[in-house]
Amino acid sequence: MKLCSNCQSTMPLQARFCPNCGAKQLDINEAPIEKILFDIDQAIDKQFTEQFFLALKRRIQNEHHGQHFQAFSERVYESGFRDTISRKADELQDNIDIKKKQGLADYRQINQAAELMMEDILDFFIIRFCPDLTDIDLPETILKHQYSNNSKSDLQTLLKDYLDLDNEQERIYRDFLNMPVEPLKNAGKAYLYPAKDEKIFFICDSSPLGNGKEGFAMTDRSLYWRAPFQKGKNVNYQSIHNLKQEKDWVMINDQFFNINPTLNLKLLKLLKKIQVWGY
Repeated sequence: MKLCSNCQSTMPLQARFCPNCGAKQLDINEAPIEKILFDIDQAIDKQFTEQFFLALKRRIQNEHHGQHFQAFSERVYESGFRDTISRKADELQDNIDIKKKQGLADYRQINQAAELMMEDILDFFIIRFCPDLTDIDLPETILKHQYSNNSKSDLQTLLKDYLDLDNEQERIYRDFLNMPVEPLKNAGKAYLYPAKDEKIFFICDSSPLGNGKEGFAMTDRSLYWRAPFQKGKNVNYQSIHNLKQEKDWVMINDQFFNINPTLNLKLLKLLKKIQVWGY
């Protein structure tokens, strides 16, 4: 079941028109998946609900291969999360009204803020209410770093909470004095070329033989990595401009990155956060 976007009456999930008020409903299977865009001169509540389901569809397609979208949609109402969506819509409406009164209603900035708010809501909904519907478990510690509710977090803490490396199957090294010499040297030759004053947070060795020739590392400035049969690559956090998931791997500034599906997704979300907060 779902609620009418106009009168809030209950109706079947696939209903095209509300049986109570006759309002046409958004057909989520036909609607184009576009970037969030609100008309700030119109009531936000209906727009916000429609945009939430479009954003949810986009998220499921991008991060979970489009599987079980209907089940995710139904979970919104079964879990009572529709009330949270309404509260967030009211919050956005209040912010817009304040900006209008102050003469500061910048259309572009409001939509950018709304997009970040929507990302927060999707993370919260999927992590907290839909773990049984996803094939990748994301750590709840991600929710500590919501865009709209927290000040900029310490980068090392952000890495820890997003990547949850203690629960990963790969070999992770943080103490480089006690790291085996061979994989440390091989990582340095294959892909890890930090500046002298650059702080290395960790090295992840994903090579099948544990020789350190493949994997990735993160510092206080950059991401370094090497995939099988490829040259070493790196990207400075401030130069990140294009992040995309393709099947089970990730493209970072159009460069291929692949460790494992779970770590790939967590890293993608981490880099988006880094990109927004400007480390």
